[in-house]
Amino acid sequence: MRSSSFPLLLPALFCASIVHAQSTGSVGCATELDGDGVVGMSDLLIVLADFGSTCVSDPPTAGWPTVHFTEFHYNPATAQGTDSEFEFLELYNPGDQPVDLSGWSLSEGLSFTFPEGTVLASADYLVVASSAVSYAGLGYPVYDWGSGGLHNSGELIALRAPDGVVIESVLYSDTGDWDSAPDGQGPSLERLFLTGDPHDAAQWSASIGTGGTPGATNSLWLD
Repeated sequence: MRSSSFPLLLPALFCASIVHAQSTGSVGCATELDGDGVVGMSDLLIVLADFGSTCVSDPPTAGWPTVHFTEFHYNPATAQGTDSEFEFLELYNPGDQPVDLSGWSLSEGLSFTFPEGTVLASADYLVVASSAVSYAGLGYPVYDWGSGGLHNSGELIALRAPDGVVIESVLYSDTGDWDSAPDGQGPSLERLFLTGDPHDAAQWSASIGTGGTPGATNSLWLD
């Protein structure tokens, strides 16, 4: 007969609350999720609703300046060239002060650390590419990420501060609600808004032009 551990979770939640109350004289429960002051069935249902989900939320940036992912060109069209020549991602500094990116890194899908002296100016863009020479001399900073590349069907890419804190991450895709045109048809995947969840497909769209807008304002910028 099939058994379930779910009924055991609710008593455990109540027990944790009781022990905390006995030891401190008041109840302050991390498992009280619905705001009614009681650890009950509604709290359990909130947990079960997310059971098995992959958590991609970014933790607090601990005082580090904000830098955003604004564009991914993860599968250039054959007419433009190969992935190893023309793949790139773009970062943007929305602040009014330059950001020193020395020691910052790209992780998960890529492994790259920005060299000492890397500075991203206020309201400016920076490109990291599979081949920096393909985008060199075009008026914006460009860095070569070395080996590896952006996965054509999507993956998680994170930007980390020198202490490892995730400043921002994006889990892009070419399926579901995500625009599939950037997957080999020519456009890049451009961000539409700086506000909102960067993992949300509604925040992104295919660029108007082939090859995207590296180092420049996105073609469909809506902020």
